[in-house]
Amino acid sequence: MLEVEIVTDLEGFKALSEDWNRIAFEANLSIFQTWEWSWHWWRANSRGKKLWLIIARDGQELAGVAPLYISSSYYGLPVKVAAFVGTNGTDYLDLVVGHKIHDASEIAAALTDELLKYPRWDAADLHQLPSGSIASGIIGSRAASAGLFFEQVPQDNCYTLVLPDSWDGYLAALSKKFRWNVQYYARRLSRDYEPSIRLSGGEDAAKDMSLFLKLHQKRFISKKKPGAYLSPKFRKFHTDLAVALAKRGWLRLYIMEIDKKPVAALYGFQFGDTFYYYLGGFEPDWGSLSVSTVLIARAIEDSIKDGLRNFNFLRGNEPYKQKWLAQESFNQRLIISRPGKKSGLVQKVMAIEHDLTKRVKNKLE
Repeated sequence: MLEVEIVTDLEGFKALSEDWNRIAFEANLSIFQTWEWSWHWWRANSRGKKLWLIIARDGQELAGVAPLYISSSYYGLPVKVAAFVGTNGTDYLDLVVGHKIHDASEIAAALTDELLKYPRWDAADLHQLPSGSIASGIIGSRAASAGLFFEQVPQDNCYTLVLPDSWDGYLAALSKKFRWNVQYYARRLSRDYEPSIRLSGGEDAAKDMSLFLKLHQKRFISKKKPGAYLSPKFRKFHTDLAVALAKRGWLRLYIMEIDKKPVAALYGFQFGDTFYYYLGGFEPDWGSLSVSTVLIARAIEDSIKDGLRNFNFLRGNEPYKQKWLAQESFNQRLIISRPGKKSGLVQKVMAIEHDLTKRVKNKLE
């Protein structure tokens, strides 16, 4: 029989690490549903928030987690909003639900019921639930049954490449022009320079993340766009995260050096059967030789050799993703509020914020 409890302290959060990751791995969830992602995000972004992890257990065995927090205000309004740990900067958010002990839908329902009956939030704002998420349908039906306002709105486009059995077969499937580009720039770099590509790991992870962030910064400054490097919280979160994931063997940080000088980096993760390409960066002077394309090709080739099933390009409508034959999917945002003026106000603010965010993203892409 499932029993539900609430964890609000760091020691309780830390104690969940191994069981949490076991569920994420057994259920083939994403890197974003691992304990490390939630823990390090929380350590960097907890100000003004109250930790609220809903835990489902069968006896002593962990069956599921709803990794949530409750904010003390929302855009300056004195209202409390429940949201996923990881909101902003995380490509896929969801319940962490296993299926070894109970049916996944039963666990998701138990976590959802605890969320909905808690009286101390005015609204729940659940971002970036991927298509096919078991939580979306259950949360919606449970909210409607409880007499709550519920809205599910499209949020972000995502792109995933289903990997073939061989690199040669994959190259043959690319368009003739793009295949020529991929092969030409790799040959030209080897012909004219001394390129090397290495994977970071172990004790080098923190140092190489600093290098990656510098390359990411240079790339976005050259484009006159606000790269993620602007936020000190982002830098701390990802540096600490990279070190932790390197210890697990889940970090995939590629560094390209030409004539022993770092010119490009690709920051990603490998978890389960999937490679996740999170961000890239390169020296603008080397952009004409498509060093970023060469790095992505290397990461895809390695993923095929490792027997992975997917190469996930994550959120964003950048045209280059379709050139790699990635297929589109959509994340959803779930908005729940209770009857009353305060909750109604939050609902309206969320709708305005959602619209403005979409407009800004469309202009930047």
